[in-house]
Parts: sequence; structure tokens; C-alpha cells
Amino acid sequence: MIRTKPLLALIASAVLLAACGGSDDGVVFTQTVSFGDSLSDVGTYKVGTVAALGGGKFTINGPAGKVWTEYLAEAVGTAAPCAARTGMLPNNGVTGAPIADIATCTNYAQGSSRVTFEGSGPNGVALQAYGEQNLGFMADSLKNQMTRHLTKIGGAYSGTELVTVNAGGNDLFMQLGALGSAAGGGAAAAAGATIAGWSPAVVSTVTAGGAAAANAAAGAAVTAMGTAGTELAGYIRSLVVAKGAQFVVVRNLGDVNRTPLGLSLDPTTRSLITNMSQAYNAQLKAGLDGVPGLILIDDYAQSAAIAASPAAYGYSNVTAVACGNNAFGGSSLVCTTANLIAGDTSTYAFSDSVHPTPYSHAKEAELAL
Repeated sequence: MIRTKPLLALIASAVLLAACGGSDDGVVFTQTVSFGDSLSDVGTYKVGTVAALGGGKFTINGPAGKVWTEYLAEAVGTAAPCAARTGMLPNNGVTGAPIADIATCTNYAQGSSRVTFEGSGPNGVALQAYGEQNLGFMADSLKNQMTRHLTKIGGAYSGTELVTVNAGGNDLFMQLGALGSAAGGGAAAAAGATIAGWSPAVVSTVTAGGAAAANAAAGAAVTAMGTAGTELAGYIRSLVVAKGAQFVVVRNLGDVNRTPLGLSLDPTTRSLITNMSQAYNAQLKAGLDGVPGLILIDDYAQSAAIAASPAAYGYSNVTAVACGNNAFGGSSLVCTTANLIAGDTSTYAFSDSVHPTPYSHAKEAELAL
């Protein structure tokens, strides 16, 4: 069961305010356009095996299995979001589907997407070139998502769209992967460093392995996350706002250390996650300061507030996962109401180790509203 009463109450208040002349502008959004990763994805990979298993979104799938972009679109009165591109590329024994672009859909978010590196997020198809056997996610970068939408609309927004942007998590996860292989040196370390986007000098250092490699890797990871924040801010400015979008909602990177995954890690890794997240968020904020018509949601601060007082935000559990075992090892991508853990999980924060439940998504939509 997904509880949406607080969200519905907020929507009702907004509708009443508009009816009473609460806004002189009288803004009526014509559509919701979304760019991002798995947190905003509404069904990119709902094909083949994933669809057959009842999955497709990175949450608890089912009739009430909505993500925040769906709740938000419903609240502002635009059409229900649908995936602008679907498909899964050659993969590890899982039936996928050819890439298909849907002209009428405007949710470009894809699970595994990073800010710039095409196909190189977790389970991204680009990693297969390095010998990884994975699910073959397209993982279209945020830059490419924004560019594809501009091509679709003839290069300019109408100004009546509500645009959402959410990324950074997969950039952080790929930095963590590269950090994990750095000290060992060799080809694996070199591949991880290259995929993470580290400089040629750092790639050379980590290839040699040892303590110097570990130290260089830690610095490179923090630098790379700051660069990702700067790049995303630049893309929002040049490919969204400069092209006519007037209403943009951007989420920064929440605190990964507050997720079940983060809570399971050692203190050194958690400290690095803090440094990486803060570098990304600081550069994202700096790059977006002064942009008119843009709201930057501080998910990082919200993560801390919820962790400090879960009940005050309506959560019964913010440390465990609601999804039980499934065909993908407990992944939320194929998590459904049929394979949850025992007990009432309706107000859990996390479906799997990093992805929110529909209840959490409804809360995020409330915050955005």
C-alpha cells in the first residue's frame, strides 16, 4: 500500500490557492520534461525479461509503483510521463529489446545514466567493452538526453514546460568502483580509472598499483565528482534554460551514506563518499546560482533531516530494504509487491540498497511542490 494523503492534501491546497487568485502569472504547465537517472526513470528497461518479471522501474513495481516525476506531473496537471526511449542492448543472458524512440514521450531519464559518459554507469553497455558481463543498460548521458529533446522540439522550449533534472549517483558509484580496484594495479585498475574519467597521469599511477595509486585515486575521485557537478550545471544553463525553459527543478545528490548501501561501508569509504558528494553538490550549486526560474532541491540536507527523525517525516524504517529476493538478486528493477520482505513496508524509505520506495518518491514530489 502506498500512502499519498500528505501529497494529495498539498495538491488540494495548491489548487485552492490558484482558484482564489493566488498567482498573478496563472502558469499552466503543458508538459513535464525529465532528464536523469534511475530515480526519475519511468520504464526505459521495461522490455523483455524485465517486463515479464513485472518490473521496469527502480522502485517497488506495481499499479501504485510511481516515481517522483510521475507524482509531480500528476500534481501539476500534465500528462503521465512515459519513457522517451526504451530498450536493452546485448546483455548477460537476459532478453532485452532493440532501441525504440517514442516521439510523444518526454521522460528521458535512464537507469545507470551519468552526467557525460555514455553507457558507462553501473550495468551500462559501454562496460562490456572492458569485459564486464552485465544487463546492457543504454545509460544515455544527461548531456545526450538534453540534446535529443532539443532535436525533437526543433531547438527551443515553449516556456510552459516543467523540467526536472536529477543525476550524480551513478557518477559516484563508478568512482567507488574505480577506487576499489586502484590499489591492486594492473589492467583492472586502468580500466576503472578510465571509465571514471580520471586524467591520463592518474590512470598511469593507478596502473602501477600500491599506496601511491590509492592516494591518487582518492583525490581523482573527488575531483571527478566536482567536475560532474560543474558539467551538469553548464548543460542545464546551455541546453535547457538558454533554449527557453522557464521552470526547472533540479535535485542535488542525496547523502549516499544514509542509504542501506552506505551504512554497510567502512569509515574510510564513507568519508570519501562525503567528500565526493559535497564536491559535486557545491559545484552544481555554484554553476546554477542566479539562474532565473530554477529551483535547486537540497536532497543532501533532506537525507540528514530524515535520518535524524524518520517518524517526523512519516517513515517507519530508513535503514532496511523493502524488496526481498528476486531474479535480479533483490534489485528494485524487478521488485514487485509479490516479492517484498515480510511485514508492512508501506512506509519504508528504500526499496533496495539505494533506490527509494514509491512512498519516498511521493515525499520527494511533495518537497518539489
